[in-house]
Amino acid sequence: MMFKFRLRTHLIVSVFLSIITSLNLSVSAQTDITLKAGISKKEITPTVHVKNWVTGKPYTHLNDSLYVKTLVFYDGRIKSAIVTVDLVDAGESLTHEIRSVISKTIDVPYHHILVNASHTHSAPWAPVYSEGFRGKERDTWWAIRYMPAQNEDPHFSAWMKKILKQAASTAQEANANLQPVSIWISKTDVSEFMNNRRPVKPAWGISEQKTPKGYNYTHAEWDPDILTGGNSFGPIDRTMTLLSFKNSAGKNLATLFHTAIHSVAIYPFSQEISGDWPGDASRKIEKLLGGEALFLQGAAGDINPARRGREAVDHMTTKLAKKAENAIRFSSKIECDSLIINRGVVGLPLDEKGKQRTGLEAVNAEVQVIAVGPVAFVTLPGEPLTDLGERIRQTSPFPYTLVLGYANGNGVHYVGLPEDMPHGGYEMELGTVGTSESGVMLTELANRLLQQTMKEKN
Repeated sequence: MMFKFRLRTHLIVSVFLSIITSLNLSVSAQTDITLKAGISKKEITPTVHVKNWVTGKPYTHLNDSLYVKTLVFYDGRIKSAIVTVDLVDAGESLTHEIRSVISKTIDVPYHHILVNASHTHSAPWAPVYSEGFRGKERDTWWAIRYMPAQNEDPHFSAWMKKILKQAASTAQEANANLQPVSIWISKTDVSEFMNNRRPVKPAWGISEQKTPKGYNYTHAEWDPDILTGGNSFGPIDRTMTLLSFKNSAGKNLATLFHTAIHSVAIYPFSQEISGDWPGDASRKIEKLLGGEALFLQGAAGDINPARRGREAVDHMTTKLAKKAENAIRFSSKIECDSLIINRGVVGLPLDEKGKQRTGLEAVNAEVQVIAVGPVAFVTLPGEPLTDLGERIRQTSPFPYTLVLGYANGNGVHYVGLPEDMPHGGYEMELGTVGTSESGVMLTELANRLLQQTMKEKN
């Protein structure tokens, strides 16, 4: 479905006061089911001749390949697919195209498909295949700030087709390889690898500070463990959650690993194509655990890797993979019942620059819930800050609620709660096109969907 959201000015009040939802209601959960799953991955690396959105020039070289990976679930009645892509985002147009091609390839409803981007900055932004999803805005301003849209470039055009072809192929293979599975869950602390880049400034009390000029991650003395200016640490979600899908012989078919850390360990130090730390972590987890590893990016809008650079990537991913291996040793088998899938759409009000770019008063944003047993996947579009994920988890009736950012669209790009706005900064100023209500509207919709899903389960 293509969302063409054009509100007249006199309707803007209703956008602020109401949540527009369209729910896909499924029947109550059954406990006497056998859950099946299948997994497949395909390479989607573009040629280095496509232009790097960071510089507007071709990429210098290829460091490691990019992938689309698809995990298909089937409970005997309901089928769903989780699709991960090594791209900066999963924009509305790409999400629509992937859903369309997969739903035509295998017997899975369009709205039962989840598309999540790893948010690697060492890859292109998601292609825009058709207009109308965001009013008159086609490509986001980040993607074309140093160059025009590349759709007519033969290298980029061929890559656009490649993504969809490979996505369809992964779905077909995963669906053909469906087999009974059990799901095992484990968690581990990965806080040493993350840093909230939005420290909380003191309201008053500082008369002088010794912060060097230009002190940030590019400074020679940069130390993310030290806060300057009398600031306080911003919030983080220290958890990496792992879901291991094992077949009847106990063999690991797939590992989903979910945490919230920006994929910018390589960017902007090298102009190469790379899956950044999630790609490297996936390969190392696969080597230790077997099967395929799928990374699910969380609410990472304000979370950076603690250390950056090629050496830091190797150190981080080696330890992450080892932590995953150790955590899986002590994993717990979850009670699987039938899949329940719900979704809703909310019109997020735009700020002035958002209205100018889109010609709209509000932009449609989707929230999706996919639940099996005590696990619920919740999607948020764009780049949600940590507080959004935490608020959703606090109110969720599901013991294991995995909040994904960068999923099923761009929404208003960066999005936080009203209390994030006064702190300013890139995320709440240049990085967003939404008003302060946007984060609340997304969390309220997520809560409604989770509560609805739990009612259906019971």
